[in-house]
Amino acid sequence: MPDALDMSATGSLGGDAVAARAVAPPSPPLSPRPAVAIAGGKPVVQAVAYTAEPVPKGIAPDDWAAARQALAEALREKNASPSVPWENYANAARGTAIPLGAARQTQTGTCRDFRISFVRAADEKWLQGEACRSSHGSWQVAQARLLARS
Repeated sequence: MPDALDMSATGSLGGDAVAARAVAPPSPPLSPRPAVAIAGGKPVVQAVAYTAEPVPKGIAPDDWAAARQALAEALREKNASPSVPWENYANAARGTAIPLGAARQTQTGTCRDFRISFVRAADEKWLQGEACRSSHGSWQVAQARLLARS
């Protein structure tokens, strides 16, 4: 993503030295180690999470990083409602991110409802919310809440 990495170079060709540096943004204080997750069947290491979005209350930060990656993948599908699995190997948590219905136009832009499951051992939680597309084209979680058990 263009704003996540600043690349700059100095020098010239023809034998002169060329120096390059990469500056990454500071990591958010989510956890002391990155989460290793599976999203859509592919391993993903979560080095940088979504700094503009707070971790929903009742959800572990590492689990949110893994689930949020799966949600981003699921929301990329325009018409389908794919179920994208995620897994956090660090604590054996897993779940599924599911967009609910089609995207719709609201006062804040294009938005879509979603639901994410969080399963760890005998505990299961469901988070439901709404994500809206930012001006940069990425989906940002606008609201999210844990569903109450009945």
